Amino acid sequence: MKPDFNNITKDELRQYVITHQEDKEAFYTYVDRLKSNPSNKVYSNSLSAQEIDKIVTNHLKEKQSKGF
Repeated sequence: MKPDFNNITKDELRQYVITHQEDKEAFYTYVDRLKSNPSNKVYSNSLSAQEIDKIVTNHLKEKQSKGF
């Protein structure tokens, strides 16, 4: 039985897609979720080393506080 894709987490859906590669509906649902909530940020290539260090440090602190 298929899970309800709207009621599972992105990580659960990812695992489902990996283990059920033939399920196109699951794949497209996963891609739609990724597109609707992008996790990548784009930064200018003109940032100084200090600015990059600050961004990376803040990102790591944020991830750590969330338990990742």
